[in-house]
Amino acid sequence: MTWQAVARKDFRDAVRSKWLWALSLLFVGVFTLPPILVFYLEMGATPPQGESGTSDAFVYLMKQGTSVLIPLIAIVVAYASITQERESGSLKLLLSLPHSREDVVFGKVLGRAGVLSLPIAIGFAVAAVVILLTSLDFQFANFALFAVLTVLLGVVFVGLSVGISAAASTGRRAMVAVIGFFFWFVILWNSFANQTVNLLNRYLDLAGQTQMELVLLLKLLNPTQAYKTLIDSFLLESAVQSRVMTFGFMRQQAAAQAFGDSLPVYLSNGFVVSYLLLWLLVPVAVGYWVFENADL
Repeated sequence: MTWQAVARKDFRDAVRSKWLWALSLLFVGVFTLPPILVFYLEMGATPPQGESGTSDAFVYLMKQGTSVLIPLIAIVVAYASITQERESGSLKLLLSLPHSREDVVFGKVLGRAGVLSLPIAIGFAVAAVVILLTSLDFQFANFALFAVLTVLLGVVFVGLSVGISAAASTGRRAMVAVIGFFFWFVILWNSFANQTVNLLNRYLDLAGQTQMELVLLLKLLNPTQAYKTLIDSFLLESAVQSRVMTFGFMRQQAAAQAFGDSLPVYLSNGFVVSYLLLWLLVPVAVGYWVFENADL
């Protein structure tokens, strides 16, 4: 297996094309502007009565934006990773070297994940320095968990995009598919979860608590929602509170009453992480299977 060589080449190509530097500048700007503008200039310079905020406020504010921005950039970085080489003919040259199709798929996942993860890490590192220069109380553990989960979300969408790129015969089809997934996850998924449970309730007459648990389970199968609730779970007092936050304001009280003080094991943080990882593993495996059997 020479997937490491494929990954190194993909990463070096990104460096030569300045993709890496452009993304680094983007993430440094995105992650540092809030602490500078919102916290330091408006709050940190003159904390009321000697009090100051914490970096948890930065994490709480940023998670909604990163849940949209990171998947979108991951898609742009990775959707053409294999189709571009397939359409240009360079894929046959690559496969004529001692690389298998498995090496190409997994090497592309690793290479593109590096192209996205390193700039995210740089952005977080610079943001941490800026926060330390302000009056904010730096909560390192929560900040580090936020950074790790953000990198994981990016890698998940890189895997999804490379899987689609491996399965698609053209770049246009890959682009349409990844954009469809993006809108499905970001805009349509919650409606899908609610309507699915309403339909099941129509035929099965589900109890109120069962309805809430099913809606929550479907919501957590969305990688962006899984990412946000995992972040909330270490910012809030309990995982139950973070799950209640996934419901709209009008339903949060009913959700809190339905869940009580504990959650079923399939709604716990460990299972939510596994749901997130499935969106990395399954699309790559399916994409590889289609690519392995495709006539190039």
